Amino acid sequence: MSFPSIVHLSLDSPVQAICVLGTEICLDLHGCAPQKCESFTISGSLGILTDVHNAIPVKTTEEAATTRWPLSGPMDVLVKMVSPSTAPSEDKVLVSYYEPDKEVPVAIAVLYLTGIEVSLDVDIYRSGQVEMRSDKQAKKKWVWGSSGWGAILLVNCNPANVGQHTDKKKTLKVLYSEEIQNLSQMTLSVQGPSCTLKKHRLVLHTSKEESEKARVYWLQKDSSSIFELVLGPGQHSYTLAPLEDNLKKTFYVEAMEFPSADFSGLISYSVSLVDESQDPLIPEALVYKDTVVFRVAPCIFTPSTQMPLEVYICRELQLRGFVNTVTELSKKSNSQVASVYEDPNRLGRWLQDETAFCYTQAPHKTISLVLDTPRVTKIEDLPMKYSLSSDVGYVIQCIKENKVASMDSIGNLMVSPPVTVQGKEYPLGRILIGSSFYPSEEGRNMSKTLRDFLHAQQVQAPVELFSDWLMIGHVDEFMCFVPTDDQSEGEKGFRLLLASPSSCYKLFQEKKKEGYGHVLLFEEVKVDQLLSNGREARTIDQLLADENMRKQNDYVEKCINLNRDILKRELGLVEKDIIDIPQLFCLEQLTNNSSNQKTGKHFARPYFPDMLQMIVMGKNLGIPKPFGPQIKGNCCLEEKVYHLLEPLGFKCTFINDFDCYLTDVGDFRACANIRRVPFAFKWWRMMP
Repeated sequence: MSFPSIVHLSLDSPVQAICVLGTEICLDLHGCAPQKCESFTISGSLGILTDVHNAIPVKTTEEAATTRWPLSGPMDVLVKMVSPSTAPSEDKVLVSYYEPDKEVPVAIAVLYLTGIEVSLDVDIYRSGQVEMRSDKQAKKKWVWGSSGWGAILLVNCNPANVGQHTDKKKTLKVLYSEEIQNLSQMTLSVQGPSCTLKKHRLVLHTSKEESEKARVYWLQKDSSSIFELVLGPGQHSYTLAPLEDNLKKTFYVEAMEFPSADFSGLISYSVSLVDESQDPLIPEALVYKDTVVFRVAPCIFTPSTQMPLEVYICRELQLRGFVNTVTELSKKSNSQVASVYEDPNRLGRWLQDETAFCYTQAPHKTISLVLDTPRVTKIEDLPMKYSLSSDVGYVIQCIKENKVASMDSIGNLMVSPPVTVQGKEYPLGRILIGSSFYPSEEGRNMSKTLRDFLHAQQVQAPVELFSDWLMIGHVDEFMCFVPTDDQSEGEKGFRLLLASPSSCYKLFQEKKKEGYGHVLLFEEVKVDQLLSNGREARTIDQLLADENMRKQNDYVEKCINLNRDILKRELGLVEKDIIDIPQLFCLEQLTNNSSNQKTGKHFARPYFPDMLQMIVMGKNLGIPKPFGPQIKGNCCLEEKVYHLLEPLGFKCTFINDFDCYLTDVGDFRACANIRRVPFAFKWWRMMP
């Protein structure tokens, strides 16, 4: 933006003007043209480009400077400079006016120009480097897609900052080299004659609202680590010191929060060149403004089909068998194991229910992070932040605690692998969240704040599934994605595993026909363990004869089939992409732990340990041991899963730790969380 954009020429005396590089000045030739003149020529010194629009020359020559243009009719005469001036008014434009049939001009207007450069530059083309003198119009916009452009900001995910209140009066901050690498650079360049620059001042600014979303620093003079906060919360403008000479200054920018329902993720910064009047009665005038736009990088979730990098385990005493087995699986998949501080109040359940491993990415840096949706009020009650590897960030997304159960948390979330649906590509997959689907007095949903947050990231378009029929209400209780190697035409590179009561009943019917109806379920589990969880050892015949149990699983099957149809439609799946895993459920009343009150509605709970809640580590699967009927020394449920998955190259390990599954500890997968490899696809190349 340049003010003014029109210069009125004069025959009485030369006109002087400032021209900012990258902008054009429109000349008014008619105002001073002699009355009888009908044409003109225009020429400029070496550093000036002239252009005439909306006019046809009346006389054309090889030299543009002697080409005559008509004065009649509307036209645009534009002037711009290609380099800054070294002295005031060292470049000039000559406009010569001619009468008809005359070869000598009757009058000449002179324009003296002083070229200066004022440019605010960022990594507009997403190469990881600041693009100097980038397109002034393009950098004001942010465009998605492989041919798009626009700079990117990363959110400050430093765990040390979690729970720390920002001191708005504190303007200095020590940043270490690894922190500086996370910041996006913004370079301010100013060139021109010093005597001209001294008459102006520069103001760096943004809107009050956007200043609350990001911080801008610059390095203190004679320091390598002390930075001054120039823009941020409570400070939306900064006036630079008076210009004495050419200037090139690098600013470092970080976002303070991810996009949300109230924040689009776009932040613009501008530098304004202001002409200060020597007369106190005359206000200052804006000469030029340059603007850049950043988009805050989204929070991206990874599906279970991505390879594991690090496994975080809560080492409770009750989980010893689980911990040992997962540690062995980690070795097989070449991933690290990290311990998380124990939480005696919540045991291990919070680890996956309240936290999710994500990543955020800019061209210059990718950051893994934990997104925490805690239900604790004190920051010291968040043990996860103290257990992370040094290169893993930590961010809290506050939500309102649901009064009924745990659907109001990040644990009620799953991500699909990349899919294409009716020609629309989702290269980062789609987020799957559980909900109640319809209003009811006892209906449970993920909080609106969290749902809006997931939608605001834009890159993993969420899909709502019906999960309110489940006791916990999480989608991972009836489904799971596993990676496959087949990338041939028609193959998607993964399989969706779905819980299937009908598949389980079919298996038990087959075993009954084979003469094994008398074999017990839970035969290997101690009686006191069964009693404490409302279970008892039952034969295949007894399970098949239990009509009430059959009706309950018919209901569960309907709920799962509803989700099956949604998943096929929203993820572009066909039946061959889905594998049915035998699993039974039972309906029980839900007890609200916070109030000890029971609701009238019954919810589904796995009858035996839920095999869908497996830990996926590449082709190594850690599956809850179902403790099914032992036939010829082998569990028939395990044998069925082997038969379904091992032909696809999976190695199934059934984890024998009953106390993980149905006791107060909760299902064992909630006691572990996995940091996975980010997608190779860059999010800014997609079209939301």
